[in-house]
Amino acid sequence: MKAIASIIFAVSALAGACPSQTPAAPDTPPEKAAVIAADRAYEAAYAKADAKALADFFAEDAEYTTEEGNTYSGRAEIEASIKAAFQSNKGAKLAINVDSVKVLSPEVVLEKGSTVVTSKNGDTDGSLYTVIYTKKDGQWKISNLVETPLPTVSAHDHLAELEWLVGKWEDTDKTDNVMVRSQYTWSRGGSFITRNVTVKHGDDTTIEGWQIIGWDPVAEAIRSWIFDDEGGFSGGLFTRDGNRWLLRETGVTPEGGRTSSDSIITKLGADKFTWEATNRTLDGDPQPGVPRLEVNRVKGN
Repeated sequence: MKAIASIIFAVSALAGACPSQTPAAPDTPPEKAAVIAADRAYEAAYAKADAKALADFFAEDAEYTTEEGNTYSGRAEIEASIKAAFQSNKGAKLAINVDSVKVLSPEVVLEKGSTVVTSKNGDTDGSLYTVIYTKKDGQWKISNLVETPLPTVSAHDHLAELEWLVGKWEDTDKTDNVMVRSQYTWSRGGSFITRNVTVKHGDDTTIEGWQIIGWDPVAEAIRSWIFDDEGGFSGGLFTRDGNRWLLRETGVTPEGGRTSSDSIITKLGADKFTWEATNRTLDGDPQPGVPRLEVNRVKGN
């Protein structure tokens, strides 16, 4: 039901009847530029919920198939379905994204894209759409509209940008005879990346810790939880900038002190990255940062 709104104004654009909008990029094909301009105009007009006006953009014998698999044949059925959609979601707003516009013949145009409807309470619902326009009596009309559900994005999919970390890594400070070894693995089911880290001073293990990396659907960001064997813990969110990831964390020491820090991971290649920590505090007091360290993948992993 979401795609109906976006397609209708696109048809008027192809007929040259769309309102003036921000122009598209100079190299945008004229058909796509017209569709984009019309879609922007429809987003502004969507709140009027005029089902009859929307239905008039369909051909008399048009067909519309919803993402649920329901098919409406003819303008009258389509208008009734539009009315029902507006009644169940009053005050909603529409965002339209046109992916492609292809002229199949002088009288047939194919458009593909996606829509997101935001309800008055903030809930969102999206779908993909494919529409065929045909030119009849000098006017472009929708002859066929098909919606399909948006692909489901799993927690594993969201974590794909950090998949390169999976394996064994090591960094060594020969001056202090300190070695840090980490092993990243996918959890069962692939919804989390887990890390076991061991810090050794010579032959003695001084710190052991664990990190869990997962997708937070509420924050819509990758989240990290870190625990050490002395009872301290911290957590925070990742943000990405190209091949750099910033992990901004707050935590608690085993004694109850409040901590915060920014860790920066920079990918240098498939087998090398750097790590550093800045903006470190303890109970609000600034603490020394950790200078950039080079971390290398253990050979054979």
